[in-house]
Amino acid sequence: MRARIFGVVIAVLVILALPIRAQERFGGLTGAVTDTMKLAVPGATVTATNNQTGAVRTAVTGGDGTYRIAELSPGRYTVTIELQGFQKATVNDALVVLGKDFPISAELMPGAVTEVVNVTGQIEKQIDLKDVALAHNITSEEFDQLPKARSFQGMALVAPGVNQGEIEGGFQVHGASGAENSFTVDGITTTSLLYGSSRQNTVFEYLQEVQVKTGGVDAQYGGALGGVISAVTKSGGNTFHGEGHYYYSANSISAGPVQRLVLSPIDDKTIAFVQDAKQPLNRHEPGGSIGGPLVKDHLFFFASVSPQVVRRTNAYAFSSGAESGGIDQSQTNTQAFGKLTYSQRRVQANLSFLTTPTRSTGTLTAYNGLTPTAVTTSLAANQSQINRGFGTDQYNVSGDVDFWLGAANYFTVRGGLFYDNYYDTGIPTTTSVNWNAPSIDVAGVPASLQQPNGFNNVPRSQITSRDLTKSGLFQIDYNHSFNAAGSHFVKGGFGVRHTTNDVAGAYPGGYVLINWGKSFRSSVPGVGTGTGTYGYYEVDDRGTNGLVSANMPSLYVQDAWTIGNRLTLNLGIRAERETIPSFKPQLKANAFEFGFGDKIAPRLGATYDVLGDGRVKAFASWGRYFDWVKYELARGSFGGDNWTINYRSLDTLDVFNLSLANMPGRNLWDPSVPNSVRDRRVPNFDTVVPGIKPMYQDSLNAGVEYQINPTTVFGATYIHNKLTRTIEDFGALVNGDEVYYIGNPGEGAGAITPVSGATKPFASPLPLRQYDALEMTVSRRFSQRWFGNANVTISRLYGNYAGLGKSDEILTPTTGVSSATAQQQGGSIARPGTSVGRDWDLDEILWDSNGNLNVLGRLATDRPVVAKFYGAYTFTFGTQIGVSEYAGSGTPISTYVNTLNQIPVFVNGRGDMGRTPVLSHTDLLVSHEFGMSHSQKLRLELNVINLFNQKTVTHIFNNLNKGAGQARADSAIDLSSIDLAKGYNYNALILASPSGASAYDPRYGQADLWQTGAQGQFSVKFLF
Repeated sequence: MRARIFGVVIAVLVILALPIRAQERFGGLTGAVTDTMKLAVPGATVTATNNQTGAVRTAVTGGDGTYRIAELSPGRYTVTIELQGFQKATVNDALVVLGKDFPISAELMPGAVTEVVNVTGQIEKQIDLKDVALAHNITSEEFDQLPKARSFQGMALVAPGVNQGEIEGGFQVHGASGAENSFTVDGITTTSLLYGSSRQNTVFEYLQEVQVKTGGVDAQYGGALGGVISAVTKSGGNTFHGEGHYYYSANSISAGPVQRLVLSPIDDKTIAFVQDAKQPLNRHEPGGSIGGPLVKDHLFFFASVSPQVVRRTNAYAFSSGAESGGIDQSQTNTQAFGKLTYSQRRVQANLSFLTTPTRSTGTLTAYNGLTPTAVTTSLAANQSQINRGFGTDQYNVSGDVDFWLGAANYFTVRGGLFYDNYYDTGIPTTTSVNWNAPSIDVAGVPASLQQPNGFNNVPRSQITSRDLTKSGLFQIDYNHSFNAAGSHFVKGGFGVRHTTNDVAGAYPGGYVLINWGKSFRSSVPGVGTGTGTYGYYEVDDRGTNGLVSANMPSLYVQDAWTIGNRLTLNLGIRAERETIPSFKPQLKANAFEFGFGDKIAPRLGATYDVLGDGRVKAFASWGRYFDWVKYELARGSFGGDNWTINYRSLDTLDVFNLSLANMPGRNLWDPSVPNSVRDRRVPNFDTVVPGIKPMYQDSLNAGVEYQINPTTVFGATYIHNKLTRTIEDFGALVNGDEVYYIGNPGEGAGAITPVSGATKPFASPLPLRQYDALEMTVSRRFSQRWFGNANVTISRLYGNYAGLGKSDEILTPTTGVSSATAQQQGGSIARPGTSVGRDWDLDEILWDSNGNLNVLGRLATDRPVVAKFYGAYTFTFGTQIGVSEYAGSGTPISTYVNTLNQIPVFVNGRGDMGRTPVLSHTDLLVSHEFGMSHSQKLRLELNVINLFNQKTVTHIFNNLNKGAGQARADSAIDLSSIDLAKGYNYNALILASPSGASAYDPRYGQADLWQTGAQGQFSVKFLF
């Protein structure tokens, strides 16, 4: 029976021998065994038994009396230590957490093995003496008592060095951008292949533990310059346990929306702050989970399901208040999880499946009018929004088998796949025609076309029929413990990561932007300014199509070498071979690739038991970390994306029939070339710089941990992260088009910047992102009814480069647009992860207006001081209170002036507008449990995020002239005749634009983004 069961598990795992990305899934136990004379006791048997599943693992102490049991699933264990002639030592409740070795040592006393001594003193030690990683663990026992959102990623914010927000583009870890992290569930990557952001949510009902690893990561792991945020799922055990739940959240128990900053769509001059009314929103989430044995002591299952049903209705004042109506949205987000676990003494295996599909119908138009709930578009134009929706199909399947060859060596085989597909539904094929400037009072325009800025016939929508990414790995690892001049724990492995992107999407007939009464100024030399009877218009042809795939093999070796009883050296090295695919293989097989020699990543670290009693640890580590090139680069620069713009004089009033198939008027881009267009996606097949190198960051950490008492640990750590090489595009204007090279700015062919105006060629600035920080943490494990953690980070984030996530490219709601983001319906406020940002695009972005080359300063997400606290207390009568507090410095704001080439220039350097206010929020969870028959309980919870409704300003509008979001050639400055090294008067250039004084944007200096207000959630759970 057991053999057949094991055979089935192995067969499934062979089928799953597909690409995944290996990450943290286990913890371990370690320690030393001595006798009453403090002499090492070799040959003692150490047995760890999982209190839930009954799974058993053993080790034998070496010649120095030490042992290590690795690859233990997180949870609580009973540990026994025994040897003939000594009394048996037992620890009843050892907690194993993700990525850490729990220290359990014992002093054996002479006697019979049948005599048992309970060990309590050594279990009070909380410091992992052998590990240099900076990791923050939150177990299910803790996050069940803390306020939180519904998905595991939200727990990352409690860790030191982690910030989160729309400007950060997600989670920022130790200065790295939000596009440089790794997210995993049971070791399988759920990170976006395109941008580096998190793609799959998981609810807490089936999670055992969440870990945030922020530094000192060993050679086993690659592909992240920031943090590794991991979730490990629960397993079934020898007894049946489960829960049923119902969550409810709604606007009725939450604050109203934040206000809006609006530039008048009627006169394009005045501004207003508009407060919209609260709209109906209800979320219902029933569900449950259960786990237990299929074969006692050997085969277990765990299953969970939790569908979330969302119903929203927005009321609208259409046509700026002339019409009224509403749009309904219906959305279902399903979470379904299943897991099988097999265990015997020499073999352990897991097989899990997680699916998180989304179905949504109805798209809510964003309010943009001057009065509450107003939009500038008509009721008829918004009819298409009623049926417009999207679907997302995601599943994550994984499996692993551990084979123990002996007490000191084993190997692991893993396989899995993350499948992620997005598609649009219900979008009409009508070409969208949009007012990019108001037509009110424009001569000759009839009353029916006299409309405000933002008016359209149908909303602008790309139709994506599919955008499928698949990612995974086949991985085999070998682990061996032995003694040689100390004790060693060596592990090494080989894996192959396979990735795929299959995409098809375009705007039907393109989309049209009409600039009523405005003039267009071409950047093609000698063309100048042109307009038509009613202004000018543009028709954009934009889409993404193609199928690519690539393999990335990797190998590593890592040794934890303990010399004596106090010093441990962590020595490792990793190497990878990476291929960046081409979407047009008929033109070029691959975009470029890096060999193993290009991506050699050493990892060095050391720990020292300062006092020799396990209560004070000093540690330091250094490592080189390579990021993986995001597929956004392959799509944008190597044949996946197309984006051309046709500029025409507007001499017709039949504007709703304009499209790619109908473009009357004079060509304003380059009249000398028939059908000439502006190409915003000139391919880079022939412009990859020879000798291009991968992006990397060097990280140095040093610190100390001190155990104050059996429950409390203090830690202080210095972090120094420095990025000095990246991959970006840089180039110059060729007949008005931006033509780029892909390479390493400041190196090789990228050492000299091509010029686009009167400036002489100059040395390109090297990229710099330097993060220096001191982190101090006090952590108290659960004891006497409460636990808590407080941490403070004092830091500086300095340089000229934000990273792959573009916090220098921000589009807030007031602009009316957002950064295009694949695999989701809406866009993003910060441009998502890419290696083709604006950072080195043209020479003009590298200078300020005073003639200073290389605009260095505090970066846009710099928060010099951040303080956090979280904890929970359980009262004797069953009530629990959990609190989480965040307070951080504001972020710097810099003035931008938009150029004719649509480049936002730091005219006054970085940070000239000061900082946003201090950002803070308090979250609260109040719960109460009612005891029922046997082990059954009823639990009621009230969870409030941002309890005090602090709608703090998080960004200030910083574009001095118009052109934020949608380009405005009539308001842009022309730097084509300027020697940037001599500086320039940007105010004079703004006044010299076709719009003159009207080119200034009156929103400059006004708040345009706020922290979301209080959000409430009620839940009831039945536990058994």
